[in-house]
Order: sequence, then structure tokens, then C-alpha cells
Amino acid sequence: MTPAVKVRLRFAKRGDLRLTSHHDLLRCLERTIRRAAVPIASSQGFSPRPKITFALAMALGIEGLSEIVDLELTEPTDPDALKGRLAAASPPGIEWLEAGALESSASAPRPAWAEYEIPIPGPRRASLAAALDALLRSESRIITRQRPDRKRDVVLDMRPLLLAAELTEDGTLRIRLKTSSDGSVRPEEVLECLEVRDLLEEGAFLTRTRVELAD
Repeated sequence: MTPAVKVRLRFAKRGDLRLTSHHDLLRCLERTIRRAAVPIASSQGFSPRPKITFALAMALGIEGLSEIVDLELTEPTDPDALKGRLAAASPPGIEWLEAGALESSASAPRPAWAEYEIPIPGPRRASLAAALDALLRSESRIITRQRPDRKRDVVLDMRPLLLAAELTEDGTLRIRLKTSSDGSVRPEEVLECLEVRDLLEEGAFLTRTRVELAD
């Protein structure tokens, strides 16, 4: 594989690592990069930081099966060799899946959509299916997002941001959410609309199965 100074990797964050915040995941990756002796580039200024760019931040408690991160390096490096070095230095719960070279002029990754899933207990599936059918048939669904950092709440129409959803035969709820600078909806807000958000408080957790980038 051709050496590159910018590399895009896909990775999984599993197990207990789902309980780490995005900030903690970034610090974990920085430590892993140091242990692996990766020639990472740094930003300029008084507080230089490693040039690490995630496609999409992940909320605390969500497991990720196919996340994307870009690394900018100080010297050309074989992506497969880089993946191997990161794998050897990573803590349990981080799995490196793919690595590919980017053009040096490549811009930061821009997510287009993300898919999530959560298991639905048997007794809740019928009511969930009815609520999901009503939501998918609707043209609009207004929600209010509380923002403690602002003086007023944010009101948005979540329906155009819900690209697809289904309840599988084995009882798994799968949803695909638009993610762009124009706006996004959180998977927990979809669960709230479907009246199953309480499952998160009872021990169930969301898994982000895929992040896909815009062209």
C-alpha cells in the first residue's frame, strides 16, 4: 500500500469503553498513538494538539461498531502498518478495522448519516411497531430539545432527519439518522418519540453500527 501523510481509519469501540465520553476517547487515542510511536502531526499555537479528527462524536454509553477517524502524520506511513501498530498498543475494547490513504489536500470527514440499533423486549414490540408505523407515516414530528447552555429551548422537526427505521423480526429497532451541518436528531430523541427511551434506564444501550460520509 502506498505510504501516506493522511490516513482514514475505521474502528470499533466495544464493551466497557462505551462508558467513556468522546473527550475521554480522544485522550485514550492520544495515549495509544504515543505508545505506538505514530508520527502524528500537531497543531500550531500555544497549546498544540495532535491532528486527530473524528467524523462524528459519540455520546456516553453508546457502543460504536464502525467509527471513522482521520490522522495527519509528519511522514509518509503505510496505512496497514499503522493499523497494526495501533492495534498492538490499544486497550481492550478498541478494534481497528480498516485503514486507507488520503490525499494530502483531503478535507476533514463530513458525516452524512449514522445508523443505530437497540434491542426491544418482547412485551414492548407490538406497541413499538405501532408507534414506529405512525411516525414513518407522518410528515412532521416536532420535538423540543432542552439546552441548559442557552436561555431558551430548541424546537425542531425531527421527521426529515429520520431517514429510515425498522423493527426486525428478532426485535431489534434500527434507525438511520441524517447528520449534517443543517441539523441532526439524537437517537435518544427518536426513542422518546417512540415511547421506549426508558429502556436506556433499564440497562439497554444503543449501538451505532455505521457512520457514512458525504461524497
